[in-house]
Order: sequence, then structure tokens, then C-alpha cells
Amino acid sequence: MGIMDKVGAILPWRSERHERQPARAGALALRDDFDRWMERLFEEPTSLLTAGARGPLPSAEVRETDDKVIVTVEVPGLGRDDLSLTITPDGLVVRGDKREEREDRRGDFYVAERRYGSFVRTIPLPADLDVERAEARVADGVLTVTFPRAGVRPGTRRIPIKT
Repeated sequence: MGIMDKVGAILPWRSERHERQPARAGALALRDDFDRWMERLFEEPTSLLTAGARGPLPSAEVRETDDKVIVTVEVPGLGRDDLSLTITPDGLVVRGDKREEREDRRGDFYVAERRYGSFVRTIPLPADLDVERAEARVADGVLTVTFPRAGVRPGTRRIPIKT
């Protein structure tokens, strides 16, 4: 049942067009949906929004090959000291923080500009990566993190499925 059906079920002028369920049940279902949405919003704030709390999130791309996974993130204006990378069970966490101050004094006027911004983005990763041998580089506003595949672990083997 979609949101319009739920709202329509509790509106009196729409009762002729739709099978009417008890108004209380429809309102409670709508409230339950809203509560779940709000709960998810506070648990995972960036999963429902396209922008972070302080600005837009950087674009990210994950490419997989047979022997590695390459993550690229657009971080214009950020350098090595402005970025932090962490591996968590949820994936690769990229944090960026930029502080820029500029002053311009010409003749009788003075201009001072300050820009501050930060972001946190979690990028899900496949499970078969060797995170100990990961390499990260930032150049020309693009962060590139390369994870080699872990391959087959000692003591494990494939089990063929027979028909």
C-alpha cells in the first residue's frame, strides 16, 4: 500500500473511491512508516540524504577487477593532510576537512574570505580484500585507494555442487 493510499484511506472525501479501512489503522500505519524513516535518518544520516550535514558529499566510484578493487573519490582542493581514511566493518570511511582563508588588501579596502567545510562518506566494499596492503594517493583533486584482492585464504577450498 502506497503513501497516497494510506493518506486517502483517512480522508473522508476519498472514501467513495477506495475501499475504506478503519481510519485509526491507516493513521497508525502512516505513523509507523514515518517513525521508521525518522529512526533510519538518525541512525544513518547520509543514507537518506544526498548531501552531508555541512555540504554536498563528494562523488565516489568503485571499480572491480580480477585482482583488485579501486575506489576513486573526487576531493577538489583537498590535499593529503586534509583527508583521513579508515576501514570499518561498513566499508571505507573517507573524511575531509578544508579550511581556507584569504586576505586581500588594496589601497583603501580590505577583503577577508574564509571557507570551512567537512564531509564524511562511507563507501561499502566487498569482503575479499587485503586491507593491510591498501594504497592511497591523491592527485589533481582525485583520491584513489587501491585494495588488492585477498584471494583464497589458507585452509579454505571450494566445494563443487553436483546435480
